[in-house]
Amino acid sequence: MDSGILPELREALSAGAGYSLLIKGEPGTGKTMLAFEMLDEFGGDNAVYLSARISPPSLYKQFPWLKKRIGFSVIDATKLYLSSKAFPRARTFSDILYLKMVQEKKPATLVIDSWEAIASEVKKEEIEMLEAAITDLIRNYATQYEMNLILISERSGTTPLDYIVDGIVELSRITIDYRRAREMVLKKLRGVRIDQHKYGFTLDGGRFRFFAPFERRKIEKPRRVEVVPNTPTHISTGCVEINRILGGGLSKGSTHIIDYGDDLSLLGYQSIVSHMIINSIQQGNYCVKIPSSGWDERRLRRGILPFVKEEDYMKYFTIFEIRREKKEVRENVKVLKGESMEEDFPLFTDFISNLEPPVMVIIGTDLLEYQYRLKTVTNLARMLELFSYWIMELREAGNVGVFGMPTGGALGEELGHMVTNRWKMTVLDKGVILYCNRPDTKLHCVENIITEETLKLKLTPFV
Repeated sequence: MDSGILPELREALSAGAGYSLLIKGEPGTGKTMLAFEMLDEFGGDNAVYLSARISPPSLYKQFPWLKKRIGFSVIDATKLYLSSKAFPRARTFSDILYLKMVQEKKPATLVIDSWEAIASEVKKEEIEMLEAAITDLIRNYATQYEMNLILISERSGTTPLDYIVDGIVELSRITIDYRRAREMVLKKLRGVRIDQHKYGFTLDGGRFRFFAPFERRKIEKPRRVEVVPNTPTHISTGCVEINRILGGGLSKGSTHIIDYGDDLSLLGYQSIVSHMIINSIQQGNYCVKIPSSGWDERRLRRGILPFVKEEDYMKYFTIFEIRREKKEVRENVKVLKGESMEEDFPLFTDFISNLEPPVMVIIGTDLLEYQYRLKTVTNLARMLELFSYWIMELREAGNVGVFGMPTGGALGEELGHMVTNRWKMTVLDKGVILYCNRPDTKLHCVENIITEETLKLKLTPFV
């Protein structure tokens, strides 16, 4: 999330041939903030923000970062109407803007915020003149002077402007599980290929930022992962923002369910768990895992080892695989037969009890469901009974348990009543979303921030 301008809009506005863009949406959806991001990046030396809704002092108070931005001017459009002769003829409005923007003959960006607010200042008989002036700006000035013209409209339905502008972007507020999110839709972008027509976005920190598709963790070469330290009362997740929303991290003695789907949210879950493991190993804390279905030590090794020392990986990370063959590939692999949970589970819990706490324990519940046939009511009840006793032991020892659970898993409802926190992961427009039902949190977008040298897991709230 390096920029507030998504790639399709950047391509349109940076072509240098002049582009007209209509930003639509109800009040409060973020239209003005998106326009300011465009001014900041594409404003040029003589850009203009023309506002009929908010005065320049109010703008600078609401968006203090604008004071540091040189190269564009803010015009109070209401002052254009102080004289009854503001529109004596059809081109007066565009003439005024022409003097402001193109007298130096430099590329510029003009933002008109908003079309309805400016039109409301004009007498009925002058509306046609205003529409003619705007049309003239779009069809002639924008192209002739390579000007990007950005019009803001408070209407979400079709307007007369839709038919003459080059591009249309619509912003809206949506809900996910009773929580607020924001979404932008690319309705039209003439001359630009639209690879993704919807994006989630946030106004966090007073800036417009879109959420790119979730990026897989790149492991083709080692990268540095900064340690996010444990505290005397909490085991760190390896992510500053997750620690913050959980009140400091995973409290010692706590248990957690992370509910994910069979889509991109599964990759988000794997990234979160990987950071937990890496962060624990880096601090010399033991981590024990029963992998999810389709995973084994070899696959986990490829995802973890590039970020930690091999001797630390072997010492602090133990994987329990459920399979019939008894041969252990490496010394940090333990094998469970998978025939009886009454026989296997004590082997697992006894091993953990012999480690120095705090131990992070991660269990892929889908593998348990398959191996121990938990769709059967009797087996499910027995597994839940074993978990209930073990969760109490875990709490007393000060260890932490994390259950990775596909949505609709057999263990979900009953195990959900036993755990301390329940997390939910879903997908919005190819971005991975995380929130908690216990504790109750807002929606956050999960991102892998990947550079040539580092890997970082980041959460950004929808604001």
